[in-house]
Amino acid sequence: MKSIDRAQKLIAQKDLKKLDDLWTEMVLDEHVDIVAFFEIAETLKKSDEAAHALVLLEMLASHLESEKEIQKAIQVYKHMLYYTKDDTKMRKKLTSLYKTLYHESTHVNDYIEISGIDKTEPIFKAIRKLEEFLKYDVGQYFYFERYGLGEIIDTIPVRREIVINFEKKERHFLTLDIARGLLTPIDSEHFLYKKHKNIAELKDLASADPFALIKLLLKSFAQPLTAAQIKGYVDGVVEKKALSKVWEKVRKRLEKDDNVKVSGRTMKTYAYSESTVDKQEEAITAFEKAPTHEKYLLAEYYAKKMPAFFKQIEPRLTELGNNVYKKEPAVALGIALLFDDLKIEGNLSYTLDDIFAHTKPEKIITKLNNVDHQKILLHVIKEKNPHEWPDILETVFFSTGDIKLLDEVVQHLHHSPQKLKNIYYAVFSVPKQFPQQFQWMLKKIQSGDLQEYRSPRFIPKLIDSLDYIKGIKATMSNILSLETFDAILHEAEEDEARRILESIARSQTLLEYEKKDFSRIIEYYFPHFFGKEEKTIYTTESALLKKKDELHRIMTIEIPENKKEISRAREYGDLSENFEYKAARERQDQLYQKVRTLEAALKKVTVIDPKTIDTSRVTVGARVTLKSVQRGEHIHYTILGRWDTDLEKNIISSEAPVARSLLGKVRGDRVTLHNNEYEIVEIEKGL
Repeated sequence: MKSIDRAQKLIAQKDLKKLDDLWTEMVLDEHVDIVAFFEIAETLKKSDEAAHALVLLEMLASHLESEKEIQKAIQVYKHMLYYTKDDTKMRKKLTSLYKTLYHESTHVNDYIEISGIDKTEPIFKAIRKLEEFLKYDVGQYFYFERYGLGEIIDTIPVRREIVINFEKKERHFLTLDIARGLLTPIDSEHFLYKKHKNIAELKDLASADPFALIKLLLKSFAQPLTAAQIKGYVDGVVEKKALSKVWEKVRKRLEKDDNVKVSGRTMKTYAYSESTVDKQEEAITAFEKAPTHEKYLLAEYYAKKMPAFFKQIEPRLTELGNNVYKKEPAVALGIALLFDDLKIEGNLSYTLDDIFAHTKPEKIITKLNNVDHQKILLHVIKEKNPHEWPDILETVFFSTGDIKLLDEVVQHLHHSPQKLKNIYYAVFSVPKQFPQQFQWMLKKIQSGDLQEYRSPRFIPKLIDSLDYIKGIKATMSNILSLETFDAILHEAEEDEARRILESIARSQTLLEYEKKDFSRIIEYYFPHFFGKEEKTIYTTESALLKKKDELHRIMTIEIPENKKEISRAREYGDLSENFEYKAARERQDQLYQKVRTLEAALKKVTVIDPKTIDTSRVTVGARVTLKSVQRGEHIHYTILGRWDTDLEKNIISSEAPVARSLLGKVRGDRVTLHNNEYEIVEIEKGL
């Protein structure tokens, strides 16, 4: 820091000669962080000395290159791009350095070629491309929760694909776009690498010092981890039966450790930082910077986790409440209720009645973030308004998007069922006017409540809402799975089905394949909507039994297995980039479409009865012998149903072109098949 201060003073004084000397000293001092050089260069640039900054940075880069500090040299040359418009020299230099640094990579030349770093591709875009290729190069290790530790064994640069051997799956192909969202890069010091390559070392550490084990885990991850994630990673290193006990013991130490940052109130996360910050100072800063309406929530957290510190801010809370109880009654109320929760006799100059004398409870309730305090206010509203409270709670319902508060309001309104029914109907009638309440209702429907709204009458409104309410597509997909949609259409009246079909057709959100899947189900129940005639499907008894067995297998084995796959795939994170989830959902669509097709076909079946086959003419079930008029040779065909077709035995479907040419003909008739003329010489039973 002293060097940076000196450099900035010299720049301010325009003494660039002394600056050059100082820069040289810093270059030769191996303890100076490279970021310090960048900071000085930036100050030069702001002082209109960008050219001089470029000269100094080039000196630093050359020194690092001579010292074989190639990675750092690349950093400097990349930074130099911000100081010059001519990047031709930089391209050559960076290309050379990347080749030197990754000389063991068999594909480095391919990566450079595709990235365009040595050509005319925009330089920063080319660097990003190249470094992504190198990040996923052969020999790199990654972790994927489903398959475990993986090592890249090959890459296909032109297709932007990698081949990776996981513990649970070998030679797995991934595009870089998918890999970026699924794989966690790890090195040999990473917790997960050790867990899968040398778990004995971690088990010894867990036994000797479980706190050190968890700190190692936190150090390995760049992002904060929840308690559930930590337990998941430690599972296998620590025995399951001891895991909860070990975590509780470690958790308390983590929350007191200066290097561990704990965030969140409802779902805490834990992250490791090398820098130490006094937690009490951090708490004071957070409290002072917090908006007025959040101070009491922070105070509540401190009361539970830092009681000694809470004692320090208690007078400030009292003063805050006394100052704002008229202007910001929600804050004052929160403080008063917090003191009641903690049984603190504070010096508040107001009471709850004082607050309610100036503001009605329903005006405050939506401004509170503490659900327990909201519950108290709901009871106050009912006590103060014994007759009007359902109307007041209706107003609260429509004025909040807070899920927990909506849940609490509805709990009370169950005692006024007609009012609740009217509220639900109002939301469903104009969801665009009440988007948050509508989303809340969708979640309820998804969880199994409000099933009366998963009926033919309301389906058009559900589909239409996709076009003007954001963020509901995933929930809607669960509510209107193909299986559920089929059950709904089974109960639909004709006019309801028409309205559903119209809403599907005009939807701008449903994808084409989704529209087709829904339309096929409607077509199954209402084929006349699509102008299609029912066609008889002829079949033998044995072929019919096979089709019924196929349908039974899909319904009882394949669909339940697919549901498990979907459930497992949901656990792998962001659904938008979760290819396992997408594949499982596509498989689900295929299975349900197959079920619909089979069920529709089975309704059109006519079993061929050998006893009723008419041999006076060609009919379904007949065996026809034909004689070539030109060559005199004989051929024969047995005409059965589509499910009995066996071309090796000359058994053809009644729907095939050859069969259609023969059906209805009698002995002696002539037909043209495959550009040859034949005479029908024999008609007999084919079964």
